[in-house]
Amino acid sequence: MTNPIRETLLFKKEAGCLIGSAIGDAFGIRVEMMHYKDIRDQYGRVTHFDRLPPRKPSQQSPLERWYPFGVQPALVGGFHPLGAFGREVGTYTDDTRYRLLVLHAILQKGGPIDGKDFAEALLSYRLMAEGANDHPPTLSWDGPQREYARLLASLPQLTELSNQRRPCRAGWDAPLGMIHPGDPASAAEEGYAMAVAVATALSPGATIDDVIDNVLKCAWTIGRYANEFVGRLEKLLEIAAKCSSVDDLFEPFYREFIIMFPPWEGVFALEMVPCALAMCYIARANPAEAIIGATNIGRDADTIAGMAGELAGALHGVDALPKDWVDKILRVNPQPDLNQMVEDLCILIKNRAQMQAKNASQVLSML
Repeated sequence: MTNPIRETLLFKKEAGCLIGSAIGDAFGIRVEMMHYKDIRDQYGRVTHFDRLPPRKPSQQSPLERWYPFGVQPALVGGFHPLGAFGREVGTYTDDTRYRLLVLHAILQKGGPIDGKDFAEALLSYRLMAEGANDHPPTLSWDGPQREYARLLASLPQLTELSNQRRPCRAGWDAPLGMIHPGDPASAAEEGYAMAVAVATALSPGATIDDVIDNVLKCAWTIGRYANEFVGRLEKLLEIAAKCSSVDDLFEPFYREFIIMFPPWEGVFALEMVPCALAMCYIARANPAEAIIGATNIGRDADTIAGMAGELAGALHGVDALPKDWVDKILRVNPQPDLNQMVEDLCILIKNRAQMQAKNASQVLSML
């Protein structure tokens, strides 16, 4: 029997966020690292969710393609440890696996997490991937998990993370907003722009304009990049306001907004997040167009499309996503069960809200 909570607005918006993110990730990975002109010349406009022909060498400047020049991890069994662990179109990548590990940590703790909590969750994941017989509950995927876990949860990274209040990388922080629906202020204390965006989008009747207003108000979360982030987002939105379609953003975005040099963590805050917000701004009530636009713009397309998908899904709910896309994601990626994780999250949110209401009532009774 289906839990009645799955019929609630909260569930539909939370499911839209998580499944929309996975759709964008899997949709965009097919053209990741490509230039938008190469995508256009080779595929036209990618609007379907099927396999694409093998890509051809790019004719564009390498500085305009998303490909950090550092040594890349070796393939394991034909799969990149930081990519999709399957060849079927619809398989999501490390972007979604990361988000799911964050969400798993939130569910295990029963509420918001900090860096130490997430470090413990990543350690559990690595112990499992290394073949330990005894480890706390964690998630698992078929594929090169050991190599992935060693990259994700190296000892230096776990040590650094355990001393941080904010547990996530900027851009992959949406789950920190999912636990705070309608409360962007709390999301801002734990995450960054996407946590704030998602927390706002999960409010009943929220609009993309509400999202952008709160993201700008909470730009301080980004730290040293805050001022640059605000300037870039405001300028990009000025251009987006004049775009009749998401495709109109491609040329000015490449001309004025791409990041060509490290540190790469700045790319998330200064390039990808503004791009995803602008795509949702142009697409308005059409989540599919936001995902399609974020895919066809190229560069780190799976990451940008994942952000666009989670935000559009949170705003409009899972029913606004193309049903065949939703069905494909759930079929191709059966474990963990995304709908069950959303249901568990909604129950947790409900229980926390009831406890907070009870505590507030006790305080009010003394006044």
